[in-house]
Amino acid sequence: MCENRTLEECVSFFKKNAAYDRLFKEMGRKYRKYGKLTGKLSLEGLSGEEALALGRVLGETVPPGDQKIPVSRLQAALGETRYRGVELKELLFAYFGGTLVTDSQRREKDRKEKEQFWAKLADSAETEFGQTAEAVRWVKAAAEQKKYGWQLIRKEWEKSPKQIRETVLFVCRALELLPEKKEQGGIRLAMLGAEITKNPHYFDRQQTAGRLLLLALGFLLEVEEPKTQEEVLTLYYQAGIRPDDISSFTVCFGIHLYTENGEHEAYRHFIEMGEKYVLTLSNLNRIVEAKSRDGRVFILENQMVFSQLCERLNGREEAREYALVCTSGQMKTASLILIDLLVASGCRLYYCGDIDPEGMEIADRIVARAPGRIFLWRMTEEDYYRSISHETLPEVRLKKLDKIGNKELRELAEVVRREKKAGYQEHLMELLFCDILEKGLDAGICRIMV
Repeated sequence: MCENRTLEECVSFFKKNAAYDRLFKEMGRKYRKYGKLTGKLSLEGLSGEEALALGRVLGETVPPGDQKIPVSRLQAALGETRYRGVELKELLFAYFGGTLVTDSQRREKDRKEKEQFWAKLADSAETEFGQTAEAVRWVKAAAEQKKYGWQLIRKEWEKSPKQIRETVLFVCRALELLPEKKEQGGIRLAMLGAEITKNPHYFDRQQTAGRLLLLALGFLLEVEEPKTQEEVLTLYYQAGIRPDDISSFTVCFGIHLYTENGEHEAYRHFIEMGEKYVLTLSNLNRIVEAKSRDGRVFILENQMVFSQLCERLNGREEAREYALVCTSGQMKTASLILIDLLVASGCRLYYCGDIDPEGMEIADRIVARAPGRIFLWRMTEEDYYRSISHETLPEVRLKKLDKIGNKELRELAEVVRREKKAGYQEHLMELLFCDILEKGLDAGICRIMV
């Protein structure tokens, strides 16, 4: 250990000349990484001024360019100067104003701080909501399993531990408030934010709190993290959050809807008139049951095909006997809720979509929603060749077929991969119409599938 004055003079010497900056930064990098000064210091692209300054310390000529200087050589050279007795490690620490934290020390410090953060967070949640609260269950699961928002919380912790702690507790308050609000008919997202934080945009999806709320709800309701807008709206709906309930809609023909007071008169009138009607998520709030007259419901993806079939049915005396639903492509929350209501009432649902990767993905999800109650309709190999188009499917779309889970659809997917063509519902119009008129489907779906 050198005298303090000698060390101070040595530090002053090197700090006065900016040409030594890179030398000390490289020593600092090596010490933080390994916890000691050893091996060689890599100095790339030394300027003439830097090379000259380094040469003064080493007592030899150092050419500009890339250099690798052994730490032992630098220590020995320092001992030949008037700063003999100064150790490189203490010089390095003094140069940077104190001790240097190694990477391993920093990681251990972060680990302990994070453990303390989660422990204090769980304690705060338990104190406010009780040990058995759902919010507490979420916080503990996130910490233990490193899921359900753990990564997002960790990322925000790096910015401000205090801020993310406050955010998580606000999310917990939302989780505890939602069951009560759901019993009262639900609460809109903006009102939830305003009631808990005074900020109506606090739980917006693009905000950290909004993303955490979705992840927490996914954990509590045991569903995967929502990816699409409709999956988000469905999760909100299940939790008692009333989203934008006008843009989410489905179109119906012949579906009887019931509130707690009996059949909904407005929709019954549409059925008597043989007309289709729009059913929004807002309209569904009071609906407790949905069914068709003969227990069958035909679901179509394509709006034009649906409209054409409704028009043809409307010209028949028994039009009110038939029930159709149009989902307009990707399933909206309103369509999913209506489907669940129909399944709950014992209806048999037949789904027909385009035979292309996107249409088959939708069909796969719909059939999986209620096995044995929802059936594929006109989505066989024979129907594919009846509806095949000249459109060549690119590989990026065909890759989507790899995700299909339904056995029948997987077999159909192999045919689509081979042909690389899409099949469209418009080419099956007459067959679809005849299937709807057919009354002998109760024994199974053979007739409807061939």
